[in-house]
Amino acid sequence: MTSDPGARSARDVAVRPRCPNCGASLGHGGAGCLPLGRALSLIGGLALVAAYFMPWFGTQGIVLTGAFLGQFLGGAGDLRRVLPGSSGGQAEVQLLRALVFLFPSSGALTALVVALGAARPSLRRPVNLVLAIGGLIPLLALVLGVSRLPPNASFEVGLWLIGAGAIAILIGVAMEARGSGRGA
Repeated sequence: MTSDPGARSARDVAVRPRCPNCGASLGHGGAGCLPLGRALSLIGGLALVAAYFMPWFGTQGIVLTGAFLGQFLGGAGDLRRVLPGSSGGQAEVQLLRALVFLFPSSGALTALVVALGAARPSLRRPVNLVLAIGGLIPLLALVLGVSRLPPNASFEVGLWLIGAGAIAILIGVAMEARGSGRGA
């Protein structure tokens, strides 16, 4: 028998699944391994950021990305040319621009909060709360924002990715809250 505290018996190796990166038990929840629920929330947050650069919708033969909308709304002269149902006022332009920037901002915040939760497992409940808010707000904003699109607008991949990313964040939070996102 060895007195090495790090030595593992044959039974420990055969019975307990181990993390391939750090060798710790998969149920440990340490900073070395990201639980499944947190990983899903991270992927959802990164999807929100990526969606900003993808096409959101098409109108009048033009496909518009979030990045283009952010720039366009920064110096919009006549918003009614692109969005026929809008009033074109400065307040509406600023609200639409804030809506456009909400999605990548929420995604970046979600990714940072997931990293904080991985580094500090003791903050599990506050991290879950912030992640839930970070998933709900973009989902609600998407539903409300889609209702403001022109009547004949086509939904493009960016809008679908925003919805999928927000839902992924919420599913990840639900897994963590139930404890099933912690591994075996």
